[in-house]
Amino acid sequence: MDKYLNLTSREKYKLLRKRKKINLIHIAKQIGVSVPMLSMYENQLKNLSEEKEIQYQRIIINNSIFIEGDDIDEEN
Repeated sequence: MDKYLNLTSREKYKLLRKRKKINLIHIAKQIGVSVPMLSMYENQLKNLSEEKEIQYQRIIINNSIFIEGDDIDEEN
């Protein structure tokens, strides 16, 4: 259990994504980035724009599809 306390935010999302069996292809198509870019993001080699990062997190948390034009600041 202690090993989870030291994970970065990205590592936590990656772990949650894998637990929910959400693949990078699905997320990449939804947010409009490449699979290699998402892999590099998860491995802390590259950054996403703030908007894309929020979309990525939203998909993993809600297991939902981001619809273009959605207000990312709007709470549901």
